[in-house]
Amino acid sequence: MQDCLQADAESAMPNRPDGSLPRMAALRAFDAVVRHASFTLAAEELGIRQPAVSRYIAELERGLDARLLERRGRIASLTPAGEAYHLAVVLGMDRIAAAARAAESLAEDRQVTVACSHEASHFLVMPHYADLRHALGEDIGIRVLTCHHSVRDLPTDPTADIRLTWDPAGTRSEDRAVIFGEEVRPVCSPAYAAAHAETLAGPAAGWSELTLLDLMQTNAGWATWEDWFSVTGRPDWPPRRIEFGSYVDVLEAAVAGRGVALGWRHFVERFLEVGTLVALGDRFVGFDRTFCGVLTERGRRKPLARRCLDFLADGIADAAHA
Repeated sequence: MQDCLQADAESAMPNRPDGSLPRMAALRAFDAVVRHASFTLAAEELGIRQPAVSRYIAELERGLDARLLERRGRIASLTPAGEAYHLAVVLGMDRIAAAARAAESLAEDRQVTVACSHEASHFLVMPHYADLRHALGEDIGIRVLTCHHSVRDLPTDPTADIRLTWDPAGTRSEDRAVIFGEEVRPVCSPAYAAAHAETLAGPAAGWSELTLLDLMQTNAGWATWEDWFSVTGRPDWPPRRIEFGSYVDVLEAAVAGRGVALGWRHFVERFLEVGTLVALGDRFVGFDRTFCGVLTERGRRKPLARRCLDFLADGIADAAHA
């Protein structure tokens, strides 16, 4: 199974003693920096933090004893050595990807691949992974391909059988299943709620003194704070905001007591159950959007993919109402 969550943990591992085979995570980070000309954007694409990307690049440069990138402000550009190395990296990664696809096709009927956002993997797929394995069979291989959170329509991956996305357009009804409808509600830590109890007990118009936790980039397909306030009423003046590159970081900041986050029911229910977050307001507010599983052209040919899609649609809903 592939998951960007492993990247930070791997960053502490040393290079091979001969220095000839850098780790794939470091090569992916290097390629992402080159394509975006930015360490920050590369980190967002990979679903890791910017310092981890910097460590990967430093690791490669130590192993090669060569400077690969020059940084001028926020812009990263290739050195001559970096240009030669990047060409080799791209060619090598393309060959590895082609070989992986060839190997996967040999056991296609015993493996299912789910493509989704980093957040969907973290909050939806992985908490149900053991049940999914049990439902499909312990001998079935399950791969999870993650993509940057702000992508509404995930890029087509030739190895994917199922895509998890918001309101998929142009798909046949028999090839998709609704996993849940969008319902949101502000959440914060118990300590933050206690410290601002008087304000939170009043209408949203008085929330100007609060700190709102938000995403740096509006996530196409998800509700925003503006959507929420359009239903509940707007604060008298704009509250302070702290922005993050990942919704995982938004909820971590809420748990740490740094402010109020907008919580999606199926993403925050576990936090509410154990009490690390508390729900604000009198109810979840629903919007006319759905999160769906969609069979790809490859998935439509596989009975296993349809079984997996049925589980994701029914299993997550059953768990939410348990």
